Amino acid sequence: MKRALKFLLIFLVVAAAVFAMVIGLNYSGFKTLFENQEGMAEGSQFIESTYSLKGLAGFVGKHPEWVSITSYNVNDPDSGIYYQEKVPRALGATSNLFLLMEYERQVAEGLLDPSETITLEEIKVFALPEISQNNHQKLVDEFEERTATLDDVVKAMLQNSDLVAADYLWFKLGEENIRALVDTLGLPGSALPLPFSGMYMRINPSLNDTSVLKEMDFDTFAEEAISEATKIKDDPAFNHKVKEQFEEGRISLTFMQERDALSYFPKASTRQLTDLMAALLRDEVLTDQISHQIKQKLRWPMGSEPIARSFEDYGAIYDNRMGLLGGIDFGTSIYDGHTSVQAVFFDQLPVGFWVHMSANHMQEDYQQRLIWDPALYETTLNEIAQNNE
Repeated sequence: MKRALKFLLIFLVVAAAVFAMVIGLNYSGFKTLFENQEGMAEGSQFIESTYSLKGLAGFVGKHPEWVSITSYNVNDPDSGIYYQEKVPRALGATSNLFLLMEYERQVAEGLLDPSETITLEEIKVFALPEISQNNHQKLVDEFEERTATLDDVVKAMLQNSDLVAADYLWFKLGEENIRALVDTLGLPGSALPLPFSGMYMRINPSLNDTSVLKEMDFDTFAEEAISEATKIKDDPAFNHKVKEQFEEGRISLTFMQERDALSYFPKASTRQLTDLMAALLRDEVLTDQISHQIKQKLRWPMGSEPIARSFEDYGAIYDNRMGLLGGIDFGTSIYDGHTSVQAVFFDQLPVGFWVHMSANHMQEDYQQRLIWDPALYETTLNEIAQNNE
């Protein structure tokens, strides 16, 4: 009996220690998952049929409410995929493409020095705990000396979809210059890139009144998001207060609410974005020199062996955040030499289905293969035609 009690006592002690290590040390994560049970189940009915890209093409055809695609051969644009191509979609970090364009303009005109040394302390002012934290950590890990050139910061922003570096660059470029660029490119005002820190602060109900957002036009939202980001940049006490709140309560929204709040963020249609990419390939974005420099930085994926195996040339910018998977790219297939431009956006996705796609990197794989895999391209066209007569 004593031996049994002793064994039970040891078992309970070990079990308590394991619980403390597994649950206690990861309490925040478990708490977040518990609070988002409904969201994690949302869209689960679509998962089993979409483990293959052929299955994903079927999902695309059946759900125009969540997907927009523009994809065409630059030498034969009439034969392309045009699917919900006029619907404005949340840009997320793909709006950093416009920051890149304005950056290269200012470098070309001698307004910025790409070799200027930037400290990571200057950049991290805009870092909000729990918001794309892993993406920013990649930049931090890359620059062990705690400094980097401005040009390297821009490259890291593109490759890592780093919101913190994007906010730093936004203020470096200047609001008026960014607004002028969007106008020059012929894009709608709703495509104006905004500081991500300001947007996430504005949709956080612990920091602001979010009940008025549904009635708010984009210009007002933009003004308030810029104001919030300016305060976090200029007011150390406010910066500390905001970061404490995000540390303790993240964004104070469920996953589903966070997904829905993307509807307030900058938007553009896939047709507008793809036509801009086609102009870039023709060296018609601002000047031929600036177009060349933009394309060079967008070619960062060519360092990947799978990309180099399937493409003679490839450039892209992607984003992946709650409910949103999007990308804008150009590529020349190594198999037949044709060049395509594309914008593919999965927007406002059910949370559980978004987790499935995100974890398996399905959007990027799907988008890349639309260029070099004629079978997937035809399957997508057929699924769209069959389900949207």
